[in-house]
Amino acid sequence: MKTLYAQACLDGTVALAEKELPAPGSGQVLLKAKYSAMSPGTENGLLGNHIVPLPTSIGYAMVAEVIEAGPDCHELKVGDHVVTTGEHAQYLIMDELNCTICPEGIDLKQASFWNLGHTGMYALRRSGLQLGEPCAVLGQGFVGAITAQCAKLAGALPVIVTDLDDERLASAKKMGVDIAINSKTDPDGLEREVAKLNRGGLPVIFEATGARGPLMQAAELVSERGRVVMISQVHGEAMPPIDDPIMQKGATLIGTYVNSKPFKLRRADLFIDGVWPPVMHRDLLRYCNSDVWTCDEDIQVFLNLIAYGKLDITPLISHEFKYTDIGQAYAEHVYPNVDPAMTGGVISWID
Repeated sequence: MKTLYAQACLDGTVALAEKELPAPGSGQVLLKAKYSAMSPGTENGLLGNHIVPLPTSIGYAMVAEVIEAGPDCHELKVGDHVVTTGEHAQYLIMDELNCTICPEGIDLKQASFWNLGHTGMYALRRSGLQLGEPCAVLGQGFVGAITAQCAKLAGALPVIVTDLDDERLASAKKMGVDIAINSKTDPDGLEREVAKLNRGGLPVIFEATGARGPLMQAAELVSERGRVVMISQVHGEAMPPIDDPIMQKGATLIGTYVNSKPFKLRRADLFIDGVWPPVMHRDLLRYCNSDVWTCDEDIQVFLNLIAYGKLDITPLISHEFKYTDIGQAYAEHVYPNVDPAMTGGVISWID
């Protein structure tokens, strides 16, 4: 069968192209796209030729329906809705291990932002934030906004956010952050709020601006033995001299690249099959204990937060596009000049 997909071209534009798809092989599923998410960060890096050579397919956050399961699929069946790191495309062939099943009844538009969502969740887990600790999130793009929501759900008091855009800050307030500061119009605002806490600094600061300058501010405002958590990746900017304040305060600098942890874990177990000695079970079972939070488990948590009404990210969906308009969407909102109003864009593949 044929599928339309989005291709990032040599000149940095995005256009729809067509290709043939094979039948799903062993352990694979054929997916029909519902919604896919787009955001300026990773995709701007792709279009700028910073990640893989152009031309390339583009897109990395899809929610889709299983319409065919290949041989040896053990977890997924036809009719399941899943999220996966698939390209922007009408149909996809994916390994079932690269899919996470959606809870029943979830808003699929929100679910399509799972990849950005679990990135913020990993930042929270790496921070070790404790109930009652104040924190700041620098930058209210999609990942920064999700990080702030995760911090709120984890019991941070207060949750302070900064950004340069008033619309993003208004969305953050709508979603329940305690203090929102425009660091362009009120450059001393964060320092003033930190002083009010009378703690000698903030125990946890998340840096999610997509720039390197704010990392210096984080190093200066973090408390003794506090944690500065780096979420954003930046191409072509030098690191500010954060080593001295971090070292002098005994603070910790933490990286949060999601691929630094396992995506999924499956366990092999011995069992007694009516005879002795025990034998190895041939089925590999899901490992889901909370001593190891894999990407897959964090994605499940993110989806469940939406499904159970604990998290509503609709204020962050700033743009919606039909798949036929995908080229125009990238040209006007992502590359080469990112639309400052863009938080999260969702592409509909529903005819």
